[in-house]
Amino acid sequence: MSRMMRDEEAIPFYKQLKEKIMDDIEMGKLKHGDKLPSERELAEQYGISRMTARHTLSILEREGVVERRVGAGTFVANHKIEMDFITFNSFTRNMLNKGLIPSTQVLSIKRIEAKPVLANKLKLPPSEEMIVIKRLRLVNNMPVSIEESFLPVKLVPNIEHHIMNDVSLYQILENVYGIQLVRAKEHMHVTLSDEEDSKLLKIRSESPCIFQESVAFDRNEREIEFSTSLTRSDIVRFYSELNLK
Repeated sequence: MSRMMRDEEAIPFYKQLKEKIMDDIEMGKLKHGDKLPSERELAEQYGISRMTARHTLSILEREGVVERRVGAGTFVANHKIEMDFITFNSFTRNMLNKGLIPSTQVLSIKRIEAKPVLANKLKLPPSEEMIVIKRLRLVNNMPVSIEESFLPVKLVPNIEHHIMNDVSLYQILENVYGIQLVRAKEHMHVTLSDEEDSKLLKIRSESPCIFQESVAFDRNEREIEFSTSLTRSDIVRFYSELNLK
């Protein structure tokens, strides 16, 4: 496609250019790390304005398809990390199963009194003492998500002594406390990152992210853990596999 379609009912030029670039990536004509033509070059090649070319690249950047490097140009970004949001699994196992290298940084550990909303999620009395563990998840040394886990102190006494970088929380629960989490109820929605979270995730402030809330259950159907996570949408793609029969 050397020129954009100019019929009155044609797709807007920026969408045509976006689809062309996406098709080239999908077909392997453009690969990770390849440099895209400049705004001026795209405008000349496809007979569109530089503003249209700039708008297209901005959309692709927001969606995590390309990344702009100051003084260098625009490049095809990394392939997205796929996460299954139906199969309940730990982050560490999930990434290892995909041949990726997961790591975890503990950001904070503190005790709180559960407010009514939190207590209700875990079917606990109001003001129950909780332990809150905040961690940064990384894949191949790249920040991916910020997680907070809330657990009743009475179920995991002195868990602070076991929480360390790159140690699976679920393995601690199973090996130290005999608690095996087997399923979870999750809700998710799209949100924007605030300034603090953006710094941790190394993204621009108010970047689109995926926010999840989850309640995890043990084999006895007890609510054990309430957790939240804020995940970068530019490098993570959630998927599911469903049996229709």
